[in-house]
Amino acid sequence: MIYLDYNATAPLFAEARAAMEPWWGVPANPSAAHRLGRDAAMAVDRARQQVADLVGWARDGVVFTSGASESNATVFSNGRWAASAVEHPSVRAWAVEVVPVDEHGVIDLAALATLEGIDGVSVMFANNETGVIQPVAEVIAIGRRRGLRVHVDASQAPGRVALDALAGADFVTLASHKLGGPQGVGALCVARASAPAPMVRGAAQERGWRAGTHNVAGIVGFGAASVVARGACLPATLRDRLEAGLCALGGAVAGVGAPRLPNTTCVAFGKALAPDLVAALDLAGIAASAGSACASGAARPSSVLQAMGFLGSGVRFSLGTGTTEAEIDATLAAMARILPGFVDG
Repeated sequence: MIYLDYNATAPLFAEARAAMEPWWGVPANPSAAHRLGRDAAMAVDRARQQVADLVGWARDGVVFTSGASESNATVFSNGRWAASAVEHPSVRAWAVEVVPVDEHGVIDLAALATLEGIDGVSVMFANNETGVIQPVAEVIAIGRRRGLRVHVDASQAPGRVALDALAGADFVTLASHKLGGPQGVGALCVARASAPAPMVRGAAQERGWRAGTHNVAGIVGFGAASVVARGACLPATLRDRLEAGLCALGGAVAGVGAPRLPNTTCVAFGKALAPDLVAALDLAGIAASAGSACASGAARPSSVLQAMGFLGSGVRFSLGTGTTEAEIDATLAAMARILPGFVDG
């Protein structure tokens, strides 16, 4: 299988697997007072520092969660929030105001600056479908001027682009499995002055911000993956090679006029439906997505592409550290075989 669906889930780093293995099956609850509990608590705090270092955050502001959707929900259950029209469904579901984007998928800063009746604004660092990178620093500056809290869903960014733009955000969402850690673990990075009321309530884990026994093995793996991803940036060489070949086959790339992640391309081919192309690619041994993996089973068009006014049904190819030039060429050869049956049929 040629795996070109890193934005859905990145393969587990060997370093993360090795770090997790000693904790599999160990009855270690970090809240326990005995030695096993203390060892587990130390491992969780070590991972907390590793995640904090990944995004340049204070260690005490890193709250471990079950993933990005929970982190987002924790933020948005506090107050009235605006969000861009291209946000992940776990953000859009909570937004009381939607900020439009331009034809490239970039948030309309002028529209954001005039919104009233909100407590905060959320913008993703980079879009999971198109890879379009948002002007995060400018959004944070607008938030500061207007006294609004700013949340950034940075799930797709670590290990791919520099994260300097996160400085000054009130909340940052991270997902372990997007950067080479295990699934089922995430983090909400909270600025000291912006602590939210907890959504998952009960005991006092995570300093009262998130109740529930820690997933020690998963958290340790998340920390180890953060060490690998810290400061890493992917080159755009293979993405550009893929895009050039897809455009030569008649494809149109979404968001091509904006800064984008170096690993992501979303391409449409006339009236050909992305789910059909993805199924054909799967039969050819190539894993890609019809837009977001979270909505890949849905028949409705991509809300992201609709918000951009982009015509067509987009196939998303997302690359990673394991992608090779030979795999890109094999994918282009497969597309050349597949497309005539959809475009000409």
